[in-house]
Amino acid sequence: MRRNIMLWQAITATVLTGGLVAGYVGLTPASAAGTNLALGKTVTASSTEGAGFEPTKAVDGSTSTRWASLEGVDNQWIQIDLGSVTDVGQVVLKWEAAYAKSYRVEVSDDASTWRQVYSTTTGDGGTDNLTVTGSGRYLRVYGTQRATAYGYSLYEVEVYGGSATSPSPTTPPDSTTNLLAGRPTSVSSVEGAGFEGGKAVDGSTSTRWASAEGVDPQWLRVDMGSTKTVGRVVLKWEAAYAKSYRVELSDDGSTWRQVYSTTTGDGGTDDLTVSGSGRYVRVYGIQRATAYGYSLYEVEVYGGSTTSPSPTTPPPSSTANLDDPYKKENAMKLVSSFENSSLDWRAQFAYIEDIGDGRGYTAGIIGFCSGTGDMLDLVERYTQKKPSNPLAPYLPALREVNGTDSHDGLGTSFENAWRTAAQDSVFTKTQEEERDRVYFNPAVGQAKTDGLKALGQFAYYDAAVMHGEEGFRAIRSRAASRVRPPSQGGNEVTFLHAFLDEREEEMRKEEAHSDTTRVSTAQRRFLNEGNLHLNTPLYWSVYGDSYSITS
Repeated sequence: MRRNIMLWQAITATVLTGGLVAGYVGLTPASAAGTNLALGKTVTASSTEGAGFEPTKAVDGSTSTRWASLEGVDNQWIQIDLGSVTDVGQVVLKWEAAYAKSYRVEVSDDASTWRQVYSTTTGDGGTDNLTVTGSGRYLRVYGTQRATAYGYSLYEVEVYGGSATSPSPTTPPDSTTNLLAGRPTSVSSVEGAGFEGGKAVDGSTSTRWASAEGVDPQWLRVDMGSTKTVGRVVLKWEAAYAKSYRVELSDDGSTWRQVYSTTTGDGGTDDLTVSGSGRYVRVYGIQRATAYGYSLYEVEVYGGSTTSPSPTTPPPSSTANLDDPYKKENAMKLVSSFENSSLDWRAQFAYIEDIGDGRGYTAGIIGFCSGTGDMLDLVERYTQKKPSNPLAPYLPALREVNGTDSHDGLGTSFENAWRTAAQDSVFTKTQEEERDRVYFNPAVGQAKTDGLKALGQFAYYDAAVMHGEEGFRAIRSRAASRVRPPSQGGNEVTFLHAFLDEREEEMRKEEAHSDTTRVSTAQRRFLNEGNLHLNTPLYWSVYGDSYSITS
């Protein structure tokens, strides 16, 4: 019981961050017509009372089975994945005696940002037949106040399509009108009077926004007023341009989806072809090209092509494991965002620094550490392949500092030697081989044994990266002592939540790892979305930055 309450608290911290947009709704006695879009679909829930009351019971077409949440706990939900963005016109809720006095119905494109289409504080149980207007891939019934001492219980949740004449929630694209002209802006900073954010959307190339000088990162955000389809972004830089920046879109100004990024900006005018939709657009400068700040004469946004595929339509589902080359590549990008704040994991072969976590130097694509033995193993294997290499002279010192955070015998010359070695294909290949031998293969192998799909395999792998194989196995053992893994008849979602609970608890034991967003707003988000196969598109955030892999 205590575990499930903790699980709920962890989930609500994520799902309640989405903004709510009210839509028209009415309660009607009319009977539902057409095809039940929820029937047999993938479904998740905040909790389950016990065996036999799983959320799938609410979409199995039978009124003799039901989903039931934990007893005595408010703020519980059931979420249905309709498979693709769908117009919704009617929702039918068939309550058991444990009904909701207060609840809301919400839709979402990404299972993160929710739009409210119905709410009530005077629920009376029985069958609620609701006429709503909205669209989304996901639909959620969110109970906020129970009517009884028990939990929330639904025999069935039925969803029916909306009218074909219903307006699209996304404003049709316009490829000729600048959607940002005169729109409200907000910025990370302003150099001074006369350089406000509004100057970048006033239609004049004689005025400009300028950020504080000498500070990275900085950003400019514009509110387009409603969700727009975006196909083109034009950035007109002043001399203080960005060498590295990204362009992002958001539905709520909080959760961002990257639609463009570069690390080789050269100023002037950047005319970018993008594909995405959102209400807010943000230009996020990561690295300045000059000693000044970031400065833009104008930011312009134009609608996308009406023939472009919908950016919210997911690619075909893949049930491949994490060792599939495509999914393994995405796993490397995910870890790189956690470890190096970049999706370009191949740029990290030369990375080396002491991050102050008591493990000495952290370096390379997986964070090999001088204090934990894996860096020593890597350099020894590299030296076996190529005895005359820049790092071979430091082997005695690496053996001496193993198990400590000392830099004795290493220092700046060792750091430079590491960067030199990273230009050698033998060394980069050895890094990849050691990553797989020590971390990836054991973690993925154990996850397969436990009956976990690609998301669970990645959760194991990322835990091994941070805590080592021994630490990862200890986390797994604690989770398995509470919840059976699928290979032993347990529920995969429940087990993974338990594993991530234990992972976050372990991270909080070390100050250097106390920020748990690589779990809470990345892996936990994928789990809450029901993405057990870790299929794209993937949207996540870590340490306050947002990332995406869309194809």
